[in-house]
Amino acid sequence: MPATEPLGPMVRIKDFRLAHGLSQAQLVERIGEQGVAITEAGISNVENGNKKASDRLLTAWAKALGVEPLNVWHGPLRPAVVPGKPGRAA
Repeated sequence: MPATEPLGPMVRIKDFRLAHGLSQAQLVERIGEQGVAITEAGISNVENGNKKASDRLLTAWAKALGVEPLNVWHGPLRPAVVPGKPGRAA
């Protein structure tokens, strides 16, 4: 089961990006400089919890933001959709 809260001195990558005034496009460029290709849609999917980032992507993402790779956390993935149950879980 994925962690719902960070363990230790971790920062949420979306919050960190926003706090430093970076657009998703700027982050895509910085991650690309680390040798990892990703699109703005890919950034959005990870930041919003729709997709899990690979270890390689998280490492490049952390380096692009200037933090240690072990200090990043993208939060839990959204709960799976359960057929026959309308709405989203709180």
